Parts: sequence; structure tokens; C-alpha cells
Amino acid sequence: MRNKLIILTFALALCGVSLAQGVTDRSQEAQISIYPNPAVEFIMIQVDGNFSNAEFEMTSMIGNKLQIKPEEMGAGKYKIQVKDLATGYYFLIVKDEEKRFKKAFKFLKN
Repeated sequence: MRNKLIILTFALALCGVSLAQGVTDRSQEAQISIYPNPAVEFIMIQVDGNFSNAEFEMTSMIGNKLQIKPEEMGAGKYKIQVKDLATGYYFLIVKDEEKRFKKAFKFLKN
């Protein structure tokens, strides 16, 4: 498992994605919060700041991409269903191509 995490971290670094240990990023005049963590049925993403085209990707701990459908709740708030995912750790990648921003957040699905 440790080797897979090292490989995934290296792969994310090659793609230009930084791995955040916490669930809040205050860089580039924006604040991104992901809650609840651990999640059971859904996660909420709050994007405060000047992100105009926020996009989301989700991967498993070993790097498999998952299909997600973010539901916009208004005012920079998004909801993603996770109730059908297996228990474990996942990465949510928040990116904005226009701002050249890309960051991964780790969360636990119970």
C-alpha cells in the first residue's frame, strides 16, 4: 500500500497536481473547503475567491479515475454524491484552467 501511495504522489507531481494533506487551501486568493470528512453520502465543496471555471475530478487511492457529477448549489458551492463508493480514501482534484490552478484534496469515505 505504501508503494502505491508513493507512486500516486509521484504521478500527481508529474501532472502538476500538488497533494494537500488538509482540506482547506488558501493559496491564490481563494479558499477551498471540502466537508464532511469523513463522508458517508456526499461531500460539499465550497470555493471562495475568484475561480470562475472550477472543475472537479475524483480518483481512488491507486489513481483510478471515477465518474462524478458535481451538483452546483450556488455561490461557489458544489455537492458530489459518494454513497455508492467503497469505503476508503479518495482524492478530489479541484482545478481551474483559466487561473492555472490544480490541487488534490484527500478525503475518507465511510
